[in-house]
Amino acid sequence: MITWDFSVTLNRAPTDEELDALFEAGLDDCSVSGGFKDGNVYVMCDREAETMLDAIASVIAQIKTVPGLWPVGVGEDDGVTLGDAARRHGGRTQASLRQLATGQRGPGGFPAPLIEADNISIYSWAEVSEWLRTRMGDDIPPGNPDVALADALVKVNCRARAAHREDGLRHLFEAIA
Repeated sequence: MITWDFSVTLNRAPTDEELDALFEAGLDDCSVSGGFKDGNVYVMCDREAETMLDAIASVIAQIKTVPGLWPVGVGEDDGVTLGDAARRHGGRTQASLRQLATGQRGPGGFPAPLIEADNISIYSWAEVSEWLRTRMGDDIPPGNPDVALADALVKVNCRARAAHREDGLRHLFEAIA
């Protein structure tokens, strides 16, 4: 088994009783921290599992055993603008990334945006960082596509929860899986 390191963002800060319940549910390989500038509360995990997705799924299942708590995100937000990507990269400018994205420079094949609206494009950091590492030889740590997928699914589930459409989302997921 591999030990996977990741974080899950909670919908709110747990009470002392809920912290005890999380620990009893099996999160003894995780710590809960919060009070950061973004106000979020994180469950920081070092979970042994066969795959990253298995590790994330097991932590989420344990969180959901505590009524009133649920995940709202996994890991670092994957969606980035080219400006965000330049800041995460640290060695490229937004203009450099824009030229790569439009094919004006580089080998082509820059990842397509996830979303395009009102002259703003949102890209997957996992896809962009992998492309920069493998196609451009940039020395940056890889993003984990499993974390990005888990984060996207958790966020879609939160939207379904807010719209009272969780059952519909579950049926849709079963149909496409």
